[in-house]
Amino acid sequence: MFRGQLRRAALAMLVAILAAAGMQLTTGAPAAAVRTVYYDVSRTGEFRTNFDQAAQIWNSRVSNVRLLAGTPASITIYVDDGWPRAQPTGLGSGRIWMGRTAVNQGYDRNRIAAHELGHILGLPDRRTGLCSDLMSGSSAPVSCRNANPSAAEASRVNSLFAGSLAAPASTTYTWTGASDVEPMVVGGRPATENYPFMVYVSGCTGTLIKGNWAVTAKHCSTPSSVRVGSVNRSSGGTVVRVTRAVNHPSVDVKLLQLASSVTYAPAPIPSTSGAVGTATRIIGWGQTCAPRGCGSAPAVANELDTSIVADSRCSGINGPYEICTNNTNGNSGACYGDSGGPQVRRVNGVWNLIGATSRAGNNNSTCATGPSIYVDLPSIRSWISTQVGGLPV
Repeated sequence: MFRGQLRRAALAMLVAILAAAGMQLTTGAPAAAVRTVYYDVSRTGEFRTNFDQAAQIWNSRVSNVRLLAGTPASITIYVDDGWPRAQPTGLGSGRIWMGRTAVNQGYDRNRIAAHELGHILGLPDRRTGLCSDLMSGSSAPVSCRNANPSAAEASRVNSLFAGSLAAPASTTYTWTGASDVEPMVVGGRPATENYPFMVYVSGCTGTLIKGNWAVTAKHCSTPSSVRVGSVNRSSGGTVVRVTRAVNHPSVDVKLLQLASSVTYAPAPIPSTSGAVGTATRIIGWGQTCAPRGCGSAPAVANELDTSIVADSRCSGINGPYEICTNNTNGNSGACYGDSGGPQVRRVNGVWNLIGATSRAGNNNSTCATGPSIYVDLPSIRSWISTQVGGLPV
């Protein structure tokens, strides 16, 4: 009996020692280590509370690592006037800069802090544009206030600290993505708004122009159904059956009649597309790299701010019925999969639909090497209105 008491006392002491060291011991099972990672907030100035709150968020969502303020620390946090960035030097170690530029632009402080700590915990940028993804970072709208990792992000951190996943190679991540973002559209960014008029047309892009009608490119195949009202081609919005397709007799435009009306706001088609120099935006699910076949379509539609340029910039353009659209910075523009997608411009604060993606304006199979040609939808507005039984006013 005395020896049994000694064994129990010794086991209790061992459990207490391990608990103080951040370890857990369960009877009949291997011990599961909880790694404590210390961060130094002595240089974080006005952002100290944001990092403390971000650490608490991570601690509430992961079980294999615990973040505590203290020294000596494996994470050092600084403040400067640049963009927020993180430089991991290993799993659970590295440097963070809380740049004021993002804060001054309106990005949420806690979201930035939690995002940068996520990099130190082994997560790369994943620029989905979704606010629900912490590691989407600046690709989500400025209005996004979510500072919580998703279940998938938390699970990955747990797996990394359990040793079941290899930590990614060290690099520097910048909030703006200047050094680590893949090109979008080509050269744009994930959608910054949940455009209600977006229509995913299997392999192409389209736009809602009436409750039960969408427009896309004539050269796109006619799908059995489309997803309306979401910038994510695989979730959200409403999937609606397509009952009929109407091709324009001369230009690259196809109208798709839907089996039922949806409640999403269609994009109005104005009376004119605009003069040369008019600022526009193109949106679509096209591949995000320039050579044909270099990559698959992104899950989230991408956007690019561009402008109308002179018809002389586009080869083979039908001037009265098509728009020559600039390849921003000489390396950005529409690509395969963007076909039929919207070119929009703001009119009194509302996105108006002026174009549908047709083809390259320089006959080059590599995207964004020249301007793109869009069908000028205002030029055929009366035909569209007749086919759909009247466009919304």
